[in-house]
Amino acid sequence: MTTITQEYSLDAFQSSNFHKVIITVFYHNDDYKTRLEKLLELMPLDVEKYALSYCNDEQIARSHNIQYLPSVLISSYPQLINTQILNLEPAQTLIQLESIYEQFEAEFQKQQQQYFLKIESMIKENPIMLFIVGTPEKPMCRFTSKLIQKLQPFGVQFGFYDIEIDKLMVGYLKLYSKWQTFPQVFVNGKLVGGADATVELIEQKKFSELIPKEAFMNKTSKLEQIQLISKYIILIDGQPDLNCEIARILTEKKIPFQFYNIGMDQEVRSEVLNFLSSYIETSKDLEPLLLFKNTIYNEITLKKELSILQ
Repeated sequence: MTTITQEYSLDAFQSSNFHKVIITVFYHNDDYKTRLEKLLELMPLDVEKYALSYCNDEQIARSHNIQYLPSVLISSYPQLINTQILNLEPAQTLIQLESIYEQFEAEFQKQQQQYFLKIESMIKENPIMLFIVGTPEKPMCRFTSKLIQKLQPFGVQFGFYDIEIDKLMVGYLKLYSKWQTFPQVFVNGKLVGGADATVELIEQKKFSELIPKEAFMNKTSKLEQIQLISKYIILIDGQPDLNCEIARILTEKKIPFQFYNIGMDQEVRSEVLNFLSSYIETSKDLEPLLLFKNTIYNEITLKKELSILQ
């Protein structure tokens, strides 16, 4: 049994019961409440449709325009039907509920369709779509913060929606995704999961397999500019070394190339390290590197994929 008090408001109770008709019984003695509860033992409410609460605080009753006790306040969340105050016997009140719910459900389905279309539009427009608490720059929960920190090294572009903007979006997203917590991460239109599930995939080096190619390199324009210098660029942290393995492979295949000293360009060096951090276990594997067709290869990967040089 839920009791509405000064500490636990009716608004809080409503917002915790999405997609339900809210029934709040205001009373000054136990007679009406007792008769209603006995009746509910014989005719229990469908908890998927209704949420029942009680309140015997006269101040709260007045704040909700309750003039007579006992009275039953009928509302809903979302607020899609007019609030009603019933001064009926318990049995008569229960009889009214079914028609009230039918009215609410019809309006709910209309609103749900609107929200689902909005959600689907965002997911289709963004290969990676995050529904988060706050923004990437100012996350408002530790799970959002953790998720953003883990995604940053990929150097990918993603869309986001701050669920604090619209509380109803929270409820409809849960229905759409059948996932009860936030953040929620969608890749290629499919739900990956929440922060923990996504971070686990990242740490297992599996998340990159899900990311569409067009999402990569969107924020690494400096590397794209470097690629214009030559078709084959050896990224090296220091002076050019013709004896490095990548240079030897390219020379052997008579492929012209140029060096780029990322040690002299910290912005590029940072981009390279961030881009590769999700694929390579340790920093010792990072250099030298080959930049080819806006993709970065280390020595090991290049040897496995020599056919790309043809």
